[in-house]
Amino acid sequence: MQKTITYDYKSTQIRFAFIYVMLVSVFISCGKRKSDQEIASEFISSDLSKIGIEVTDQELGITFHPPQKWELKQTSISHKVESRGTAVKPSDNFIYQPTYVFFNDSLGGLLSVGKVITNDTTLAKSTRLNFYKGLISTKYKNEKLSIGNFINSKISFYQFTIQKENLISFKILFENIHGDIIQLDYTIPSNYLEGTRPYIKSSIGSIKLL
Repeated sequence: MQKTITYDYKSTQIRFAFIYVMLVSVFISCGKRKSDQEIASEFISSDLSKIGIEVTDQELGITFHPPQKWELKQTSISHKVESRGTAVKPSDNFIYQPTYVFFNDSLGGLLSVGKVITNDTTLAKSTRLNFYKGLISTKYKNEKLSIGNFINSKISFYQFTIQKENLISFKILFENIHGDIIQLDYTIPSNYLEGTRPYIKSSIGSIKLL
């Protein structure tokens, strides 16, 4: 018995058209991927009118500007131990050592800047930042936490945004040229976020390595 094969030309055309549209959509979506600069713009700004004095510190290996009208205070903040809460090994403990403290009295805002160190001599310098990021993520996992990363001035930054009760904190982490962990910690009352965020973004955008 001879079989008859029927070719549905119209249906085939529709299928090819559908595949073509899908492929074009994929290429367009790939083309719309954000550049490093577009990603960075979500975290930083270059508005010089919103930053204060320039601070250059050889020990930290950076130069930066605090937000405008955030004043340097001659005060000391004790070293802060960041841990998982039930640390059982040295790598579970890091010590944040603030070098600078800036205040904005009208907002109740605070910026501290310093190094993060660990006493674990077995922990390679190249892995310390990853351990510290993991520790911060674990410590604040029950809070309102968001994590972002971006590149600016050839520096890879990591930002932890932590909201707890009526305060919001932006922890900015990166490494200087010596592989030391540097942290800038901006804390403000949540109700001042909208007006203050542009100043914080400009401050973050001013950070450069020496």
